Amino acid sequence: MNLPNYITLVRVLLVPWFFIALVSYTPGEEFYRWTAFWIFAVAALTDALDGFLARILNKQTKLGRFLDPLADKLLLLAGFVGLVYVEALMYRPPLWVTVSIVFRDFFIVAGILIIYLLTGNIRIQPNMLGRVTTVFQMGTLILILLQLRWAVPMCYATAMLTIVSMLAYAARELRALADAT
Repeated sequence: MNLPNYITLVRVLLVPWFFIALVSYTPGEEFYRWTAFWIFAVAALTDALDGFLARILNKQTKLGRFLDPLADKLLLLAGFVGLVYVEALMYRPPLWVTVSIVFRDFFIVAGILIIYLLTGNIRIQPNMLGRVTTVFQMGTLILILLQLRWAVPMCYATAMLTIVSMLAYAARELRALADAT
């Protein structure tokens, strides 16, 4: 364990608190919306910080390569699934957007598991499109929590990026699997 991994663990530990604050929000209870926003903002900043520190301190580890995307997925899934239950927010993504995000993450995790079962090897290699998708997903949640009008077009842009990145991951992993067998 090193400092970047500890920072990633902080992000994982913030997930349930973020989810509780988010789903507790009702009209007139702005405290919960703002609490959810600040917890999410801190968690999103830890995502940038842990990767930055891992690179500049040369502390990249196998654990970090596994834990960092897992922490992102937990945080984002908690946010988008939580939004399904929070009707009080001014802007919320259509259900199909949330389903596309959940399905993409399920698809990626299932793909990693299948490749591991077939090859005995786990390869977690985020690509630039996946990183951009994560930034858009985080940005969408921030805009929604801030109740900004830009949340609406951001939801659609995020959904399109989510779908395209899932297809890109599928194509890349199918090529890798074909090469390995």
